[in-house]
Amino acid sequence: MKSVTSFIHKSFVPGVHNSFRPHAFRHHFLSVYSVGAILAHLSLGLVMYSPVATNLSQLKSDVLIDVNQQRAERHIATLTESDVLDKAAQAKLKDMFQKNYWDHTSPTGEKAWTFMNQNGYFYEKAGENLARGFISADNMTKAWMASPTHKENILDKEYKETGIAVGNGIIDGKMATVSVQLFGNPNVSGQIPNQNQTLVAGEKTIYPTVSPENALSDRNIPFFFLCAMILAFIVFDGIMLKLQSIHKGRKNLLHFRTSLALSLILLVIITLNFAFIS
Repeated sequence: MKSVTSFIHKSFVPGVHNSFRPHAFRHHFLSVYSVGAILAHLSLGLVMYSPVATNLSQLKSDVLIDVNQQRAERHIATLTESDVLDKAAQAKLKDMFQKNYWDHTSPTGEKAWTFMNQNGYFYEKAGENLARGFISADNMTKAWMASPTHKENILDKEYKETGIAVGNGIIDGKMATVSVQLFGNPNVSGQIPNQNQTLVAGEKTIYPTVSPENALSDRNIPFFFLCAMILAFIVFDGIMLKLQSIHKGRKNLLHFRTSLALSLILLVIITLNFAFIS
């Protein structure tokens, strides 16, 4: 029993008996903790799980503002939000969640134009941009603008109106925030044009984002606090090494740098998220 108490004392309680460096919080152990957290995070696939937006109405509003800002900067008339296109976008969003797909065409063949027509929106030309995994309108718009076909939709001078829907749901077994933006040039005659003339931003792109918001998502909060604790212990152990004038030793310096690097890698991983546009 005494040996167990001594072991715990040396491992966790700073004092003369361990040179004020508890064994469990020395650099080589901190490196092991970081490696374990990195492996746990990756094995659970958390880096591929998108954080979800908590304020969907704000995100929707910000998408419209950011897209119109891109147009205004190029002296293109801004888009007016259409209630009918909003309903069509919402119907497309609901269909994707119900049928478990993320594409411009549903498994049963419906396209965005189907939902436009069903909601009574007639157009000369129409387009669709999709995004999944973005919780920031700024990052979403940047991703769209980095893609030629998505950018073409955003900056098309023929489009006069837009409809946006944003929601959280499960696709391919993973919870994510999905955004739908429809573009239209209304046809007052009420006739449906040849759908082959419509424009769809059809290319799918994986878009990595690094943001503190990702680290503070529900799934990452435990890893964030673990990373913060490891960094705190690294600082503490580094101070003790310096006070004891052994911080310049090759072995101690290697352990310090390794533990610091691994903890920073963990921090980067939990701030990283893979989002998609289509």
